[in-house]
Amino acid sequence: MSTIEHGISIGISRVDNFFFMKIKIKGTLTHEDYERMIPMLKNAIKGVNEPDIRILIDATEFNGWELRAAWDDFKFGMEFREVFSKIAIVGTRTVEKYAVKIGSWFMSGDMKFFESLDNAYEWLNKEEVIPTTAVQKDLHARKEEIRDELESLFKSNLKIVDWNVPEPDDQDASEILVSILEEKLQEIKADVKDGKYK
Repeated sequence: MSTIEHGISIGISRVDNFFFMKIKIKGTLTHEDYERMIPMLKNAIKGVNEPDIRILIDATEFNGWELRAAWDDFKFGMEFREVFSKIAIVGTRTVEKYAVKIGSWFMSGDMKFFESLDNAYEWLNKEEVIPTTAVQKDLHARKEEIRDELESLFKSNLKIVDWNVPEPDDQDASEILVSILEEKLQEIKADVKDGKYK
């Protein structure tokens, strides 16, 4: 009889109210896996006012959930949605990308998918300004949307070059487009510094 390894392992570090967690998920998760994990997390944050928890989820060996475990995962997200400030999911399959999108509906913190552990650690450790004003909160909430629009502008202009120029050098076109965008961004920065948009 062969045994297939599965489960959740957790490492927790704490400095004052700041927590860093690494969760490794392996195989197909079960209800019992969540029954072990959730009390450990609750015990770690017990008695801490407004904990700031950043999580790295290593899902490179994750195969999915049993039905009841999927429900446990949903309940886990709802119960702890206010304590997770950043969640990085590292994986190699499309399902992890969808997990970030679905999870972001239930989590109040930032979630992002990575294919590299190093990139995930870098993002988690990056200090970000906590939005306090209405303007900061609005722009912070739309940050990814704004970044996506800029990338879309870049890609659409790259396509136009492909349509307009027979056999274009896409690397050359990309570098020129980046230069154009950077030049305009510098102009906007100068205008902002001069108070043009007050």
